[in-house]
Amino acid sequence: MRVRTRKDHLLRITTLGCSALIAVIAAACGGEQTPPPAKPEPPPAATPAPTPTETPTAAPETPPPQPTASASAEAPPKSIEERPPVLMSSEKELQSIFTMSPGAKLELGDDSGRAVFRIREGSLSSPHIITFKIDPKGKTTGVPIGKIYRLLVQVENSPDLPTLETQDKPFEFSFPAGNKKDANLAIGEVKVDDKGREKITWTVVAPEKIDDSTGMAFFKIKSIGNYFMHVTAKAPTEAPK
Repeated sequence: MRVRTRKDHLLRITTLGCSALIAVIAAACGGEQTPPPAKPEPPPAATPAPTPTETPTAAPETPPPQPTASASAEAPPKSIEERPPVLMSSEKELQSIFTMSPGAKLELGDDSGRAVFRIREGSLSSPHIITFKIDPKGKTTGVPIGKIYRLLVQVENSPDLPTLETQDKPFEFSFPAGNKKDANLAIGEVKVDDKGREKITWTVVAPEKIDDSTGMAFFKIKSIGNYFMHVTAKAPTEAPK
């Protein structure tokens, strides 16, 4: 009986010890609270992409200022650069087709005296037949000095005898004037009226100069046409052009 009690006592101590050990272990395991899981860090905010900047474009070139109409109108027209003229000579008559280019220099007469008719390059706007000749029976105004000359301007394949105004430089004439200091040029323009009758209108032009050494008088006129021409001592009715 005593032996059983001891056994029972040992068993109870053993049981209590196990319980106490279990309690200690439980306390050790469950005495501290499990910390809550750490909150995840928020993802880093996306860095905004840089705003694209516009590539500067080159400013359009400013066009050069255009000349104004008034400036263009005031600029004098440029004369055509002249080439050597066509040279023609005869004792009595010269005739040919002449146009804008080249110019021409016509010499009419003999060693006793030669008249010169010069057409500058660019003076004519289109082709014309021009005749320059000595006309012993030509019309005059008063007593002529030297010979009488005939000038004719014609349109090819046409009966028209137009008067042509120079497009550039004046037409130039030089005539023998002897020793006359007051030698002027008489120009008789022939016109035909409605009844077919010829009428001559005379103009007397003063010379540009008279060369005393050669006895030549030099004239410039701005138009040519159906003319009689001769040197005269009459006073000029028109200044040189």
